[in-house]
Parts: sequence; C-alpha cells; structure tokens
Amino acid sequence: MKRIYHIAKNELYTLFYSPIAWLLMMLFVVMTSADYIEITNDFIANCQRGGFFEYLTNSITANPRYGYLFGVIHNLYIFFPLITMGLISRETSSGTIKLLYSSPVRVREIVLGKFLAITCFTICLLLLVCLTLFALCAGMIHPDYGSILGSLFGLFFVLSTYAAIGLFISSLTSYQIVAAIITFAIFFFLSKSGDLWQDVDIVRNITYYLNMGIKSYNLVRGLPNLRDICYFMILITGFLSFTIIRIKSGTESISRFKKARRYVIVIAIAFGIGYLTKSPYVNFYFDTTRNEILTITPHTQALLAKLNDGDLEIIGFSNLFNGYDRWGKTNQNYIITTVWEPYIRFKPNIKFTFLNYYDLDSTDYHFKVDTGKTLREIAEKEAETYSVDFDQFLSPAEVNRMVDVKAEERRSFFLLKYKGRSAIVRTFNDGIYWPMENEIAAAINRLILPTPKIGFLCDEIERGPFSKRGRDYRMITHELGSRASVINAGFDIDTFSLHQKEIPAGLSALMIADPRTPISAESLVKIKNYIDTGGNVFITTEPDRKEVTKPLLDMLGLALHDGLLIQSSDKFSSDVVFPSMSDTARNLSPQMARDVKRTVKYYGDKLLRVAMAGANVLDYKEKDGFHVSPLLQTISGISWNRLAPIGNDSLQMKVEKKPDDENGSFVPAVLMTRMIHGRQQRIVVASDADLITESYIFGWNPRRFNFSFDYWLFCSFSYGEFPTNTMRPDGPDGGFTVTVDSIPPQKLIFYWIIPGLIGVGASILLIRRKRK
Repeated sequence: MKRIYHIAKNELYTLFYSPIAWLLMMLFVVMTSADYIEITNDFIANCQRGGFFEYLTNSITANPRYGYLFGVIHNLYIFFPLITMGLISRETSSGTIKLLYSSPVRVREIVLGKFLAITCFTICLLLLVCLTLFALCAGMIHPDYGSILGSLFGLFFVLSTYAAIGLFISSLTSYQIVAAIITFAIFFFLSKSGDLWQDVDIVRNITYYLNMGIKSYNLVRGLPNLRDICYFMILITGFLSFTIIRIKSGTESISRFKKARRYVIVIAIAFGIGYLTKSPYVNFYFDTTRNEILTITPHTQALLAKLNDGDLEIIGFSNLFNGYDRWGKTNQNYIITTVWEPYIRFKPNIKFTFLNYYDLDSTDYHFKVDTGKTLREIAEKEAETYSVDFDQFLSPAEVNRMVDVKAEERRSFFLLKYKGRSAIVRTFNDGIYWPMENEIAAAINRLILPTPKIGFLCDEIERGPFSKRGRDYRMITHELGSRASVINAGFDIDTFSLHQKEIPAGLSALMIADPRTPISAESLVKIKNYIDTGGNVFITTEPDRKEVTKPLLDMLGLALHDGLLIQSSDKFSSDVVFPSMSDTARNLSPQMARDVKRTVKYYGDKLLRVAMAGANVLDYKEKDGFHVSPLLQTISGISWNRLAPIGNDSLQMKVEKKPDDENGSFVPAVLMTRMIHGRQQRIVVASDADLITESYIFGWNPRRFNFSFDYWLFCSFSYGEFPTNTMRPDGPDGGFTVTVDSIPPQKLIFYWIIPGLIGVGASILLIRRKRK
C-alpha cells in the first residue's frame, strides 16, 4: 500500500507541475460555471415571475434534459483523454518504464498508484463542481442535499471509469496524442453503443448494456442501484486488469496466445458478473432525493404487489403509420429502460413483447397521395422509408385477432395482460409522448378492480362522448391522445339507448347530456328506477330545453329558475358567467384539493372560476333523503339573473342591469348525495351543457377551472378508486432567497475570479518549481 501511495504521490507531482492540468482545470471551471449560470438564471427568473417548482434542486442539477451536472460528464468527455494520455505512454517514450520494471515494485502497484493519482485529480475536479453547488444551495430556500450527494456519487463513478479507460489506452502506445485519440474513440463508442446494432437481435442487448450514458442516467439523477454500480465497477476493474496484463506482458517472453487468453479470461468474468447483476431480481435501488421523487409512489407499489400471482405481460403494438419512429427495434430497449424500469423494480417478472402492424383509416391522406394503391402497397412503401423489413409487420386482419386497433384509433400503445384480464396504456399527443405514472397506475388498477363505466344516453339527440363536434364532450371523456381524458384515468365510456334496452347494470354513472327532445314516459320510468336503486347520474341542460328536462328534474326536487344568468364583460358575450367553485367542488378529490391549494398559494387566485355559457339558476329542495350541496356559485355584484327576455344579438354587447333583475349569489350546479345500500349515491346537475365542451374547458383570462372541475366530477363516481392517487407528500416550499441580480456577481466569481486564482496559484507553483 505504501508503494501505491508513493507512486500516486509522484504522479500527482508530475501532473500538477505541468501547465496542462492547470489549464484544463481553468477551462473546466468556466465551462461548468457557464452551464450552471445559464440554468440557474432561468429558474430564478421564472420563480421571480411567479412560477414555482416542486423539485427545484433535482431539476437544476440532475434533470437529464438540462441539468448541469450531466454537462459535467460531457465536458470531461473531452478533457479526460488529455489528462490520461501520458500516464504510462510518457514513461514508455522517456524510457523510465524500464526503471520501474527493474525496481522492486509490482506491476499492479504501478497501475493502482497511477489510477489513485488520477482519481485524486478527479476529486479535485468534483470539488470545483462543488463550488457551484455551494452557490446554488446558498441561494435556495430548501435545497435537497440528498439529491446533490447522490448525483456527486454517480459523477465520481463515471469519472473514475474515464480514468481507468484512459490509463489502459495510455499503456498501448508511446505516443501521447495517439493515446488521447484512442481514448476519445473508446469514450465515444461506450456513449453511443446503445444505438449500435439495435435491430440485430443477437447483439442488441449486449451493446445496449455497454452504453455508459444509459448506465450513468440513474446514478447522476440520484438513484444509485446495484446493476449500474456493478457496471462501472466492472469497467474500472476490467480496464485496470487490462493495463496490468499489458504492462506485465512487456516484461515476459510468452506467446501471443497466452497473452490473449488473459484478456479473454477478464472479459469472460466481466460478462458473467454483468449478466448476473443485470437481472432485475438481484437489483436494488436507493433513492437519495427528498420524497423519493425518482421512485413510483407507495400506492402504485401496492397495486403492483397485488399482481403477485404470476407474470405481467406487456405487449407493445406500434403502427407503421403512427409513431413507428419511436417504437422500432432500435428503440425497444430504450422504452423498457425509460418507461417501465420504475415498475420492473417492484415487479421483476414482467415479460415484454413488441409487435408491429400496419393499418390506416380509409379516409387517410395516404390513399389520396398514392391513388390506386392498396393498403399493403402503401405500407410497403412506408416501410422502405424506415429501411425495415416489411415482413415484420402484421396485417390489419392479423393484429385485430389480438386486439381491436380500430377502437384505439390505429395508434401505438401497450397492452397489459394478467390472469385473463387486460388493459390499455396509451401514448399521447404531447411533448412527453410516453405514459407516466398516472396512466400506468390506472391501467394496472383495471387489472385488479372492476372497471368503472360511464354510460351516455343517446336517445334524445344528447351530447356524446365520441364525436369531435364542438358541442360534444370528447375532449374530457374519450380523447385517446390526451392523458387528462377520463378514459385514460381507467374508465370505460359507452353510449346506449333506453328505447332498446334497460340501463346497463354496473354503471358507475348515467350521463344525460343536454337532451333536445322530450324523454319518453317509458324512459323516465327506467331512469327513476335506476335512481331509486342508488344509481349515480350526471345531468347537463340548457335554458331553452327547460321543458324537456322538467320531468327529469322534478323527480329530483330541482327546477330551472326563470331568467338567464348575466355577467357583463368587454371580452365575452354577456351570457358567459364565471361562477366560483364551492368548498364541495374544491374537495371533489385529494388531487383536486391540492391543485386548488397550490393555485391559491402560488397564483393568488381565490375565486377559482368555471366558465358557463347560457346558464340558469337552479332551484332545489331536499327530498327522498338527498342532501344538496352547491358546486358553483355566482359572485354577487358581478353577475345577476335577467328575468326579462333578451335577444341573442344583444348578448354580444355589454348588457346593463335592469331594476327588475335579481341580484345575489346564485347556484347553477349542484351535487346531491344520500346513503343507500351502504354506498353514497351521487347526482350532479348543471344548468349549462357547454361547460364540458372544448371551447370552455381551456382559458386563462380569467383563469378557468373547467377542465379540473369536469374531470373530477366524472372521476368522483368511482369513489376514489380511479384514477389512482399518485400524489406525494408535500415537501418544503421551493424557491430562491436571491434574485436575478445575484447572477452578474456570480459570473464575475466563476468566470474570472476562481479561474484567475487557479492561474495565479499555478504560476507561483510552477515558477518556484523551475527555480528549484
């Protein structure tokens, strides 16, 4: 050990008595600080403008897309070949290697001593990184120290691996520049190997495993795990062993076969250990972040624990015409790692299959571009553009024997299967694309619990859940590409006719959305029987359909008041009112309550408005054991009830209040509840049917809560079982104690003062060394 120490000490002397190390340190400080300044400035500015971030520390330091600690890896990717290129090649070119051979020092002591020296230099670089981390923590309200320490731990493993690789390459040649170039090439290969030969089944798992960038992903994020740590330990030990073999072979007269055999033995042992530690059954994780933000929530973990009686099968279906560029063979390992690994962690026996198919709607533009061609011919042409074998794609007939892709709008999706039950996990039309925990947990829940179902009545030209017409409710109920749609919360959505059959058994709720023609007496009887037996109902109506819905509302003790709610405005038609959500509406679910709390806290919006166009006042009285709770209430003094008739044209103008108009706070939506058969029955009635349409669920001036309000009204009929609650405990408030005014002084410190001090220190040291 003493010899290793002395060799490391001498190597460090050599390193620090060279201007190269000091210049690299100065450049490294500037480059790392530039990344730190840029991302920190953006976050401070956003917080000053009123934004807020839950996981601020991890977002700035270890977010894979823009966290500046990932930039440290990229910076040293360039620098390390220059640092390690002379470790042994310098000894070879100068002839001092022969002195080491003749000394009573073992080869492994030489190698370990030099590795220890470069590891110490790596620690110096990490200490320079810590300067930015100290500045970051000093300017934050509640920094996450666990996340920072976890990221530094991961960085140390990555940089130590760089050192071991550079040490070995340095032993291969006496030319330092050649060593640097080869080292850079090895780094490049290990960082890109995950993209190589991924379409070749035999080798793609091997090359993907070798990818250093993927293995560093969790470590630098603050999620160390046995598999990735073993990967870096294998590389470090393997390349150090290669270096020992290389140097030792230079002192022995043995055949090339025996030399090669030593390398093969090391590689075989490395692959054996890698194969064993790659198994999810032996892997374990440690989440260093506050609130374990890199781990799925305990509720989702509990759901996976219920799937303990067999394998979970996941089949990925990708359409050649819809997202295949993300789903091809070259991306399959990536999908498993990034989308599903958090779940494999808690259920290792997940089996994956990926199937490709081709299918198009007959109205698709491809048929217009390729006039006269069949679907198969169009698909063959499309496959050619991806340079893939067309035979790997299932035909529409073949894939539909496995799953109804038409019902999935011929999209790319996952099918989960467990003990005869199945559920769909979709991809989405947003920047994230892949499903997240909310959607995956909802699908897993469908494998365990009975699926909740919303049934839309379709006899009297009601609004429906499937059409893309502006008056319908597709966006909130059945938009497959929206992760905030009710269907992606785990619900089934369907329509049915009371003229043909009874109300289906097992409905979570019956939806009667703005009937336009009178409901028949027979249908009213069926609806009454359904309500009397405890069925949940959601009713929306419009003022001009008062007579149509009167028999329905009469049986509930409700009535549409005469008049029309008015809110005069320069921006909207006067019949558009913005009532506020009541406490009942704000607490429809724990998730809704949290959203409301954060909105009030961070945006100061205490009114929490819901837009309604053409709404009536609801009169109500409690009957048949129902308790009636207002969901929405207009704001007194801002809106009023116009009793006199008003023309449609005048609604577009700013309407003035008349003496006969009714003033006060009015209720346009209510929730009726009662206990029946041991369960709370829920009936929701809204005097406006437009509040659920796409035109009104979005909007920011004023900020409106239509989407959240409508979404959680539908979800409330599952009594909290769907969607799965994936909330985490509230952590301490994030934010900064500094403003953007602190950035210019930090630029001065990190761009000039610290590099200047390093330069001055290096100059003094080198001048004194030269004098001696």
